[in-house]
Amino acid sequence: MGPLRSREYDRLWAVAQDLTMPLSLHIGTDRADPRVGDAAFRLNVKEVPPSTFINSDYRVRITLADMIYSGIFERFPKLIVGAVEFELSWMPVFLQRLDYTYTDRPARGAEWMRFKDRSKLPSDFFRSNIFVSFQEDPYGLRLRDIFGTDGLCWGSDYPHTESTYPRSMEILARNLAILSPEEIEKVVNGNVRRIYGF
Repeated sequence: MGPLRSREYDRLWAVAQDLTMPLSLHIGTDRADPRVGDAAFRLNVKEVPPSTFINSDYRVRITLADMIYSGIFERFPKLIVGAVEFELSWMPVFLQRLDYTYTDRPARGAEWMRFKDRSKLPSDFFRSNIFVSFQEDPYGLRLRDIFGTDGLCWGSDYPHTESTYPRSMEILARNLAILSPEEIEKVVNGNVRRIYGF
């Protein structure tokens, strides 16, 4: 199968939307490039270099930009997709670049489409259709005025090695201290309940 921007996934998006089932792009997921072949994308989890952990948001940014720019969320306005375990600090620059590229770069081919609703910007689709989970990103939380808290969800990632457990409450209290009680309720409870229908 091709990249997620391909129309061959439209049936998946339609079913997920109809079932109100959020889909997740997990930090451990890597989309193979069919032009290179599967062999180049085989990953031995015991041999992951530090650069992969440091730059974990790289591939999800490409995937989300492809999904937004290809009109997936315009065609499936109730589709919800999560960027899970990528932390938060990458979002402000990503949102700015999404909109800048859309408004200030000339179209260069078929993939440079324009939305039917000319008042919409790519960041609008990000805010309405994408949620982001994080474990401990105090810097990203300071920037929440740019992306809001409606799409933020905290998770401990227990029982994995990078989990905040057994210090989850301590880390959470320290990182969320700058949020209002209403924001804290959304980030640790309300958003997940709303997104997953709990």
